[in-house]
Amino acid sequence: MTGLRRHTLVWLSQVPETETPDDRARAMTWHQAGRPFVVTRRRNDGEAVGLGFCTTEAAHPELRPRRVAAWTHADRIVRQARPPALAEVARCPAAQARRAAFELLGAAATSAGLDIRVYGSWMWQALTGERHVHEASDLDVVIDVPGLDVANRAAVFLAQEEPDLGLRIDGELSFPDLGEVQWREILQDRDKVLLKSVDTLQLVPRARLNR
Repeated sequence: MTGLRRHTLVWLSQVPETETPDDRARAMTWHQAGRPFVVTRRRNDGEAVGLGFCTTEAAHPELRPRRVAAWTHADRIVRQARPPALAEVARCPAAQARRAAFELLGAAATSAGLDIRVYGSWMWQALTGERHVHEASDLDVVIDVPGLDVANRAAVFLAQEEPDLGLRIDGELSFPDLGEVQWREILQDRDKVLLKSVDTLQLVPRARLNR
């Protein structure tokens, strides 16, 4: 399976590899529950797909969720999907306290023709129902953009909407076949931007985003 992008959700045919036995046990529990892993940058120069997931301790809800790194072979991926849509995350119980903010952003995005996807703590909250967000949690978003013109429009949109939400928007703009760029960086007047993908982390000329 090729063409994987960072933030993609994947379901596996078997438990992925981890650094420690404890994390292996966590990965097994996660996998057996039918939960997806998220694609991250490759751990090394090998062919393994970098993965991550985020667990909580039911007996200790005061503890921060634990991020776990894992990896697998591409042929063990049986299904994949983009991160959940903003509307899906907005329906989770934890989002009701910020209902006005989610509705405002969702309506504005629809009017602007932008498909906002959510990753990070709000994604895990919506997917698991466990406690991943807190009062100061950012909303991590990713928006697929075909090129620099749409990326500029999306970045301006996020900058305009953020002050009215009472919620900090973090996240990236995803350029298919290239990678992701932090949306605030798109707003900066610089010749080069930091491009992240499953394989690389590099400064590239801004013009390259239009290929």
